[in-house]
Formats: sequence, structure tokens, C-alpha cells
Amino acid sequence: MADIRDATPADFDAVFALLDARSRAAFGISQQKPEFLRQAWDLPGGEQWVAVGDGELVGYVALDESQHVVHACIDPDASDALLAHVEHRARVRGFDHVAVTVVPEDEPLYAAVRRNGYAHDRDILRMWRALDGELPQPVWPEGITVRSYTDADGERVHALLDEAYCGWDSDYVARSHEGWLSFMTGHGDFDPELWFLVERDGRLVACALHWKEHDGRGWVKDLAVHERERGHGLGTALLHHAFRAYADRGVERIGLKVDSTNPTGAPRLYERLGFETDQRLGIWQKRL
Repeated sequence: MADIRDATPADFDAVFALLDARSRAAFGISQQKPEFLRQAWDLPGGEQWVAVGDGELVGYVALDESQHVVHACIDPDASDALLAHVEHRARVRGFDHVAVTVVPEDEPLYAAVRRNGYAHDRDILRMWRALDGELPQPVWPEGITVRSYTDADGERVHALLDEAYCGWDSDYVARSHEGWLSFMTGHGDFDPELWFLVERDGRLVACALHWKEHDGRGWVKDLAVHERERGHGLGTALLHHAFRAYADRGVERIGLKVDSTNPTGAPRLYERLGFETDQRLGIWQKRL
């Protein structure tokens, strides 16, 4: 039986190798970068553990303040022990559930969540749109202004996102503001010029936050419109604004992820604007 202990900086390379191998097996290419793992380890409220057998690191599990679990382990016994350990820690912290993102192609994790009492809750859709042809001009509702993000906007943007997501997702777990700032701005993909804020009479009513372009691709991280402003074309205008901003930087396609159960009409909006789904990621939960 493998021993489970806290992860240390000396484990970083071995943990990354586990996550990298898992990503390649599940998706055909690696979606991991060392800087992503480093950022995750630096986030407030995060905990990480490793399983060690015969002097070799054989498994990894992490828990963050959003109650999300990251897990990588091929050995079934060590895998189950890691899940039991992280569930115990979640109970100690007062969490009512934990969640794991899984795809069937990730066979070890897919089997582990099924035999350990996790239930499929919903799917996250990954979608892409090519930025080709003539891109439409954004049409803004009357009485609003649009500008880019500044450091002074952090608390208002965070509050708008939490309000929007809590409004329809009963399992949404808000991060601390310190954790949110670190997660959203403490890395090289953050570009305040690509965070667009919409105000009416000085009140923040909508935002669209995008990552910096890489290899000809852009990414919509978050798009939120206050409930009282929905139905007036703000979401469409924000996306059209982003299309043109990215195209000016030479971006060829733009991607995003959206919860398949989002009742605000977001999945239909993205389809209407030309996004196509290329991947479904399952969210599996366990109530504690």
C-alpha cells in the first residue's frame, strides 16, 4: 500500500510528469504546462498530496477552495486511497461536496470516480469559432460605456461574476478575493486590455474576460451580464467586440467553455454566433 503525504517542492517535477502523462492519454496531446501547476500550488486555500510506493511517486491529488479535486494515479489501490484522503480533508474543512472533471478517455480516473461513489452531474462544453471573413461590429445598448480593466476594478468584477454564477448554479463555490485575484491575474495569460467592462451610470453591469492570445488562438474565460441587463444584446456585443480585438492581434480562432446546464441561454448564444463544440468534459460530484 502506498503512503500518502503532503506534496513538497521536491515533488514538483514528478507530479507534473504524472499530470502530463494523464493529459496525453486522455486527449492525445498534453494540456498541461509547468506554470499552470505552479500557479495552482501557490493559490490560497489549496492542498496537495502524493502517494509514494517503493520510494516512487505513484499518485497525486489536490483540493482547492472551490471544492474541486485534481487527481492523477494509475494504480487502483493508491487511486482509491488518494480519493478517500481528499474526501476526509474536505469534510474537515466543512465542504458539502467535492467535484472532479473527467472524460471517459481518462480511463484510470473515470473508473476511480465510478467505483468510489461519484455521480455524473453535468457536462462542460468546449467550443471554438474561427475568426475568418468579415467580423460584425458590436451593437451596444443605449446608455452604456465600455472600457478595459484596471486593478481598482477587481472587487467589483469578482462580485459580478459570483452573483451571476450563484444565481443559477446551486453548487457554485466562490473563491476568496485573494484566491480569485491570484487565480485570475497572477499568471502570464492575464492581459487587462482584453478584460472588457460594461457600465451604466457608473455601475458595472457586464464583463467579458479573455486570456492573452497564444499560437493564433484566443480564449473567453468569463462572460457575465447582470440579470436586469439580460435580453438587450450585451452578451452578443461583448463577443463581437472580442472577435475584433483578437483579430487585430492576428488571432485565427477563439475558444471557451460553457456549462451545458446554464439556464441563461449562454450555450445557445455561442452556437448562434458560430461556436462549435469539440469536447465534452464531465463534472462528477460526491456529496459528503
